[in-house]
Formats: sequence, C-alpha cells, structure tokens
Amino acid sequence: MLNSAPDTMPDDAPDDALYVRAAHPGDLPRLAALRAEAAAWIALEHGSAQWSSPYDPERGLALIARGATVVAALEPDSEAVATVTIRPTGSPRLWSAEELACPARYLSSFTVDRRHAGRGVGARLGDWAAWRAGCSGARVLRVNVWSDNAALHAYYRARGWRWVRTAPGSRSGALFERPTAAVAPAGVHEAGRLRT
Repeated sequence: MLNSAPDTMPDDAPDDALYVRAAHPGDLPRLAALRAEAAAWIALEHGSAQWSSPYDPERGLALIARGATVVAALEPDSEAVATVTIRPTGSPRLWSAEELACPARYLSSFTVDRRHAGRGVGARLGDWAAWRAGCSGARVLRVNVWSDNAALHAYYRARGWRWVRTAPGSRSGALFERPTAAVAPAGVHEAGRLRT
C-alpha cells in the first residue's frame, strides 16, 4: 500500500459515525487532494518521499470503475474524509506464490484527511475493510507500505497488523497482514452497493 499514516485514535476520541460508499468519477479531485495533502504531511513530519509522484487520474478512474475504491464521510452525502482501495489480488513482486494462494484482500491508497486525524477514522475504516474482506471469503487483509515510513509501520502494528517481512528492492515493500473480521464494526454505515 502506498499510504499515509491514516490516523491515531486516543482512548477518549469520539466514536463518530462513518459513512462508506463506492467512489465515483466525481470524487477524483478529492482523491487527488487527499493524496497530495498526505504526501506533503509525510514529507514534512516523517521525511519520507512516499506519494511524491503525481496522482494518476487514469489509474484512479480504472479502480473506481472496478468498484475497488471507496470513500468515507462523517455524514451521509458529505465530503470524503478518507479513502481506501481494496483489491482481490496482490503483487507477485511483493507476495510469494504461497501467500498469494491464501484467500486475501489487499489495501492500497489508504488515506485520511489530516484535519480528521485522531478521530479514529482510519482505524474504523480499516476495521470495515477487514470485515468486507471476510465477507468476500478472504482469511487475511494485507497491505504493503513504504519501507522507510517507520511511523506507518508502528500505526499498523498498534492496530493488530502483523509484519510479515520487507520485500527487497521495493520502496513500498514493508508487508503487513491482519485476520479478517466476522462482525461489522459499530458505527460504520454503507451507502449503496459496494463491490469490494
């Protein structure tokens, strides 16, 4: 995954509702803005070049067309405060043939608006993704993150993700996984039909 640290959630953070829906082409400017904001924050706070390459709108549209990208908002039909892409296949450059044979889903582009960091948005969206992955028959949810982003590695570990290994030769080769969930997370609501 080419992510920012989605957020941190203090114990006393409010448990706001989260509304998840499939992204549509009209979301493309917001997705590009979330990525640009995350890249600037990561560079400033963590010294990482993660997401320093320009957002690719054609790739973004292709993922939207496949139903792989979702957005989350704090109110129905309001501005997206987070996004994640969930795919049924992982990269054979990163994951072994044995790992790819295991029923899994793969996250990418997991981003939370920095104005909402600390509210648990990323944690709840990650829990939702684990539940949706389980609904699809996957046993694990996986992500590959930038190898030099130690803060992001700590974020995932703190939320129950297990570090698998770091794939050599890839700037986003730190591999993590977590079991899927059998129960939908409280306070997360889906709008419309999702294909993830």
